[in-house]
Amino acid sequence: MDNEILRYTFAYKVISTGNEEQISVFADSKEKASELALETAYDYEFTSKEDIEMGQLLSISKAVGDNYVECAGCAS
Repeated sequence: MDNEILRYTFAYKVISTGNEEQISVFADSKEKASELALETAYDYEFTSKEDIEMGQLLSISKAVGDNYVECAGCAS
């Protein structure tokens, strides 16, 4: 059985500027989401992988119709 695709939202910090941001990615596991979030963050910020400090996982959401809602049981 395939894992469900969920939206994972992470905090991150750009070390060189001190800016703190959030980024959301879609993935079928927390591990894949973490890797994708890092790649997406440094690409979005036009910087290097080493310049991004990933923060905590802020939320996990699942699709309900055309919307995404936070699901309490997804984070466990």
